[in-house]
Amino acid sequence: MPFVNVKLFDDLFIWLRRATLAVAVIMAGWAASVLLGKPVTAWFAASAAIWIALLLITAVWQLRGSYTAIAALALAAAVVARLFGVLRLNPPASIAGLNPQDLDLLVATGPGIPGFELLGWLLGALVFVQFILRATSDAAAADSRDVSLNAAALLFIRVYVGLMFVPHFGSHILGGPFQFNIYTLYFASLGMPLPAMQVALAGSIELIAAVGLTLGLFTRPVALLGSVYLLMSMYLGGHFQIGYVWALPEGGYEFGVFWAAIVGVFAVLGGGRNSVDAQLWESEPARRLLPGVVRNVLAS
Repeated sequence: MPFVNVKLFDDLFIWLRRATLAVAVIMAGWAASVLLGKPVTAWFAASAAIWIALLLITAVWQLRGSYTAIAALALAAAVVARLFGVLRLNPPASIAGLNPQDLDLLVATGPGIPGFELLGWLLGALVFVQFILRATSDAAAADSRDVSLNAAALLFIRVYVGLMFVPHFGSHILGGPFQFNIYTLYFASLGMPLPAMQVALAGSIELIAAVGLTLGLFTRPVALLGSVYLLMSMYLGGHFQIGYVWALPEGGYEFGVFWAAIVGVFAVLGGGRNSVDAQLWESEPARRLLPGVVRNVLAS
């Protein structure tokens, strides 16, 4: 009987990975058809094509069932779903005179390709169920169930906070000139010098934080960068002057400081055993080439 249960569990996991691949291929094909058949900018087409390719690569990779592959697929799926879920094919002719809140809504709420966001949620649900099955299987086979579950919980939180950055860098640097210009105007309305450069810098930091945290790559320095960035965004956005509660008009600093604290935890803990860092910096080549103090900082 235990043998049958294990076999059924393994069969379910295999079926789920194949279903995930099928949905990812459908998403990639749909996204590619939009690029070929709709009036998108070259900027958007280039960035979207890169992430569509990454979506297909990670969808094949996740057939192996590793945590890193599942996390990489979650990131690629989130970016593609975000790009096409809020894509605005017919932007307004003029955005002059709009206040910062109206500008933000233009790039944060769509309208997007109808139904694409729902497909993104379906793929995300399949990836999440994969993670649950993998974590359950590992806990059942581990010498210490609590240690295994704690490692899986740390991984889940790390990936989640990494994905938190996706909507931001997706709009700042991947969405094309319309979205970039809107955020440039928004940053200028806050009195920031060189607003276009600030938007590019913010988007770059968000992209680095998303990739580093989701995969657990250079986790400690990336987490420190992301945490400081979130605190600085609260400061430069004037949220500390507004007050603590996020629900206040214009938004207090509660939300940003909360996420800065969560991200900052990984600057101390590192990526955990289910991270690229754990595999990369503890490898034999790394032990030969890097000083011990460097490896201790980078390894988890």
